[in-house]
Amino acid sequence: MILTVTLNPCMDHTAETDGLEIGGTNRVVSSRRDLGGKGINVAVALRQLGQDAACLVLSRSEDEDFLERALRGQGVPCRSMPAPGRLRVNLKLFDRRNGVMTECNETGAPVPEGTAERFLAMAAEELPKARLLVLSGSVPPGIPASVYRELAERAAALGVPTVLDASGPLLMEGLQAGPLLIKPNRAELQESLESELSTLEEAVQACRGLVEQYGVAYVCLSMGKEGAVLVSREGAWFSESVFIPVQGVQGAGDSMVAGLCLGLLEGAPPEELLRRGAAAAHGSLLLPGTLLCGKKEYQQMYPQIPVHRLSL
Repeated sequence: MILTVTLNPCMDHTAETDGLEIGGTNRVVSSRRDLGGKGINVAVALRQLGQDAACLVLSRSEDEDFLERALRGQGVPCRSMPAPGRLRVNLKLFDRRNGVMTECNETGAPVPEGTAERFLAMAAEELPKARLLVLSGSVPPGIPASVYRELAERAAALGVPTVLDASGPLLMEGLQAGPLLIKPNRAELQESLESELSTLEEAVQACRGLVEQYGVAYVCLSMGKEGAVLVSREGAWFSESVFIPVQGVQGAGDSMVAGLCLGLLEGAPPEELLRRGAAAAHGSLLLPGTLLCGKKEYQQMYPQIPVHRLSL
C-alpha cells in the first residue's frame, strides 16, 4: 500500500472562462467543486492507475463526514483526525483561451496545540502497513514545519521510503530525513533555496546539490510547459513537454507524483521513472478542472513522452 498524508485538505472550486479580464466582469462557462489537497489527489490518481493507496488526513469537524464520503466514493480508504473548523476553499480560475490557471488559495484555520503530536501518533499506527509514504502539500497554522521530517524519520525507522512534495521550510526540514525522492516545481525550489533557476543548467545544478548534500536518491523538478528534469547520483534526464489540447492544469503535479510512485514500486531506472511521472502529468492535462490522470490517459500519453540524458 502507498500511504499519503494530507494535513491541509480543501474544497477546490474551479471556474473556467474563455479569457480572464482582471478587474472586469468574466462569464463562467463551466464550474465544478472537488475535494482536494495534494496527498488526497495523489491517492486518487494512484487508485485510478490501479495501485493500492490510502489517505491519512487532518480533516475538519464541520466537513469530516463529507470528506470521508467523498473519498469512499472514489474508492480511497481514509483514516482522518478532525480539527475544529471547516475545509478551506481554493478558487481556481482557468482561462481556456490562454491555457492559464489563476489560483486563490486559503491558508486554512489554525489548529489547536497538540494536534501535530496526535496526528503523528495516528500515523505511527498506519506506517507499518505502507510500502511507500507520500508527504505533500501545505500545513495549516499550528502545525510545525518539522512535521514532514518527523513523519519521514518514523517511516525510515520501519524501512518505509518517503516521497516528499513540499516547499519552503517544509521541504528544507523534510530533506533532513533523507527522503527517497522529492518533487518540487521550479517556483517552489526557487523559494526554498532563495535562488533564481532561470536556465536548465542552473536547475540541474540545484537538484544535484540537493542529492549530494542530503542523500536524496532522486530529485524530480517539474517546470510546466518547459518540461521536467530528474537528477540522481547517476546523472540527469530531461523530458520536454508534449503538445496536447490542455483542458485543465490543476492536479498535474499530483498526478506526476503518482506516476513517479509507480516507477519507484516497479524499480524503474531513472529515465523510465521520469517517463512515468511525465506521462501521468500529461494525462491529467487532458482532463478538465481538478480531475486527475487515470489509466486511459496514462496509457495514451506514455508512448509519446520523450526522455533523454543530459550532459550537463
